[in-house]
Amino acid sequence: MSRIRIVFIDVDGTITEGRDTYLLDLELVSVLRMLASQGVYVSIVSSNALPVVIGLARYLGFNGPVTGESGSVVYYDKWGLVELAGSPTKHVYVDVLERFKDYVEDTWQNRFRIYEYALKVRKGFDGWMVYRMVADYVESNYEGVNVGYSGYAIHLMPKGVDKGVAVKYVLERMGISPDEAAGVGDSVMDAEIMKHVGYRVAVGNADEGLKKVCNIVLDKPSSKGVLEFARMILQGAV
Repeated sequence: MSRIRIVFIDVDGTITEGRDTYLLDLELVSVLRMLASQGVYVSIVSSNALPVVIGLARYLGFNGPVTGESGSVVYYDKWGLVELAGSPTKHVYVDVLERFKDYVEDTWQNRFRIYEYALKVRKGFDGWMVYRMVADYVESNYEGVNVGYSGYAIHLMPKGVDKGVAVKYVLERMGISPDEAAGVGDSVMDAEIMKHVGYRVAVGNADEGLKKVCNIVLDKPSSKGVLEFARMILQGAV
């Protein structure tokens, strides 16, 4: 029997079939539902807007609390909405969207965000280059805001919250030890999760910055790697 009681899992590039698609891996979803049926909490931790992650968890049959906006907000039916962030970053998002409009564009999810806002890099530009430009500007002009890049979008986050802060909150409130928790991700922004879990897992095609802080690096990419790890839990191999 596995010691793992909860699995914190990212969405894009982790339960999707790849890092360049929104398609969910239905075989993986089935196995994660099996974990949930055996009492293991499956908990989404994402940079997506909260309605997206609540909807995903509910319709996919996952059973743990969900985290949205890179750790700014947590939702669980037993708790309701928990707001971990202090001040919204909307004013910074509005400024950056206008100032860097040649490089970034808006996303539909921003209409449904509370604290953290995201911008897509326009096609034809190097995402990391644009991220550094935005980060330099924001850090020079605004206090209380961190800038992150997930490989999918540039995120303007309130200081003091990240995915790790949310994971720590969930573990403490549920009375689960970090030694009984696993975190699975693909982006360097998932590295904060790994500070608070015993099983630190990166999929095979994860950012190198994430792999460096993990104690399990899976052979297979994205959802196929997660499928490999989920089956290890079912078999009691971890």
